[in-house]
Amino acid sequence: MTTASRPTPPVAPGRMPVIGHAYPMWRRPLEFLDTLTAYDRLVAVHLGPKPTYVLAAPDLVNRVMVADAANYAKGRSFEKLQDYLGQGLATSEGSFHLRQRRLMQPAFHHRQIALYADTMTRIAAERAASWRVGQLIDVTREMHDLSLALVTATLFSTALDDGLTADIHQAMPIVLRGMYTRVLDPTGLWHRLPTPGNRRLATAQRRLRGAIDHLIRTRRDNPQSDHRDLLSMLLDAQDSDSGEAMTDQQVHDELITLLVAGTETAAGGLAWLFHELGENPSVDRQLHAELRSAAAEPPAPQDPGRLPYLRRVLDEALRMRNPGGMTIRRATTDVELGGYHFAPGTEFIFSALVLHRNPHYFPDPTRFDPDRWLPDRTPVPRGAYIPFGAGNHLCIGESYARMEMTAVVAAIASRWRLEPVPGVQVRGVMTSTNNPANLLMRVRARENTPAA
Repeated sequence: MTTASRPTPPVAPGRMPVIGHAYPMWRRPLEFLDTLTAYDRLVAVHLGPKPTYVLAAPDLVNRVMVADAANYAKGRSFEKLQDYLGQGLATSEGSFHLRQRRLMQPAFHHRQIALYADTMTRIAAERAASWRVGQLIDVTREMHDLSLALVTATLFSTALDDGLTADIHQAMPIVLRGMYTRVLDPTGLWHRLPTPGNRRLATAQRRLRGAIDHLIRTRRDNPQSDHRDLLSMLLDAQDSDSGEAMTDQQVHDELITLLVAGTETAAGGLAWLFHELGENPSVDRQLHAELRSAAAEPPAPQDPGRLPYLRRVLDEALRMRNPGGMTIRRATTDVELGGYHFAPGTEFIFSALVLHRNPHYFPDPTRFDPDRWLPDRTPVPRGAYIPFGAGNHLCIGESYARMEMTAVVAAIASRWRLEPVPGVQVRGVMTSTNNPANLLMRVRARENTPAA
């Protein structure tokens, strides 16, 4: 490798023989990446025989994801994920990715998203009504169950039967952990070993695939014109150029991707948000006051302008506790970044959570402050705040996710305050997403809310 004007980028400390930095990346990945901002804007880590370069500066991320995106592909880690997600939007690229995105775009139009608002609000309110004053709940589990109910209701227009629900609910955490471990395996041998964990993973994959295939077959065999859910829109979508529709396998891959993103990512974001509300009573009180003032009519997630403080709370939660994991890109040609030259095949990695905690762009970055998003505040530069990605691979479900989070927070925070339990240590755990572990909270009634 040659360089422009400086030596090769610094190497992160703690590199071990053979496995490189795989252990800290598996054990506490976000904390490990967060330490690298103290070294340089671009730092080398080893997850195999070749280094991967961590991008710690927003302008470098913007170049890779937006300005020079044509010079980068998704990389070998996404290729590994194809065993789990197939050729869904998260793993596909090039002309096929653009075609799939074009076919799926109508299902995420703002008019279509608005149709889901009532369903989301109703299901979230039913979940909130099932809690009792003084109840101790595992918030991460509750948000996972609620997100799964929301995404299945909007994907399939109906609650799943107990068998399918169990298959999806039990299989998904195992598959997600397997995905993450596979990505970090520097040898490429882990998934081939006949370990108990790999046998559980294979069983979980079969159950998840079987559940999705059953739903597709059922809808194909029993089409109903009154269905306006995501599944029907995917089955009916036709390419405007060729007139071709998606095959069942393509629909399957997109549904798996939507289930993973719509359940795990949303659940993590909501759980972290309620954790921060519990840790910041003044923010919680101001949010509740806004919800009470809007109580003359039901909260309207499709009209975020009615709830500006809730919007800022969501933005701050997505900044400080972004549930996303890590993004990897591979150079497809010679590229220059940060004063260094890199050959084709070089891979780069970055984390939105690490970027969002950069003190150069977010003063006092570990303080939960929704008012940093007031309109009169200094805007952050491109690449510094990317909760849903950027460029051609901006998450197609951003509007859906914001709708979901708005509906859930409005339904729960208007009725209950979730109170931290003294002595309980909450920590982040990375599967393919960043979720809080051990998030136990006590349900407390709001003022003027009747005790259940």
